Amino acid sequence: MTSFTPGTSLESSSARTALNDDYEVRSSGSTPTIRGHNVPKSTCVNGHATPGEANDPPLLVTPLRYGTVQPKLYRGLYPRKINLPFLRRLKLKTILSLTPEPLEDEIQKFCNDEGIKMTHLKTSKSGKKGLPITYKEVTQAIEIIISQQHAPLYVHCLNGSQATSLVIACLRKLSFWRTSSIFSEFMYYSEVSAADHKFVEEYKAEIQLPQDTVPWIWMGLSRKGIVENHPTVKIKNADNSTAREEIAEDEEVA
Repeated sequence: MTSFTPGTSLESSSARTALNDDYEVRSSGSTPTIRGHNVPKSTCVNGHATPGEANDPPLLVTPLRYGTVQPKLYRGLYPRKINLPFLRRLKLKTILSLTPEPLEDEIQKFCNDEGIKMTHLKTSKSGKKGLPITYKEVTQAIEIIISQQHAPLYVHCLNGSQATSLVIACLRKLSFWRTSSIFSEFMYYSEVSAADHKFVEEYKAEIQLPQDTVPWIWMGLSRKGIVENHPTVKIKNADNSTAREEIAEDEEVA
């Protein structure tokens, strides 16, 4: 799995090579691998994945631009049939689709069979100023992502790049990531246009916190000292009180 840590740099040349093809078959010694997963020899012929023998384990192929954003939060391309055995291994509760249309019937059947909730936020192929998603949809996506009840969650757009990257960039902004780290991660999955950069820089919203907020969203940060003074995002608790109001009440009790 690909993971990203705040403040780290990425090997852009090798990373982009791995994204050139939907499914890249690599050879490591005598054991073929697909995106780091060992594959039975019968599934690879002349460098291409083929159906294995009847007793072979299912072929595990990650979606294009797959990555681990945080524990139990994953991102990538629109899922295809070949990706389903891999997605089953993630034990997903939710697939969040940032797409013009809901998931196709075959993927919907997979979700129904596996008990995975499908959530669709409609986006455009080429919206205003070349952006496929609006601030409203980004905020809706973030509120779903930061709720523990939806995890493990897989978020995707049509190509796993622009719309998904905009959502994750604004999520990182909520988590107080540095701008340089936000766009370093963005460039690992997608080119960054001037419109993308401006969209993230100007993102301001009122985030409704769920009662079961994921533990990683502000890990290591003080709610009383840092979070309630977020420079761009107004944070509201499940009871509709703001973080600042909650802190004032705590101080009165003390």
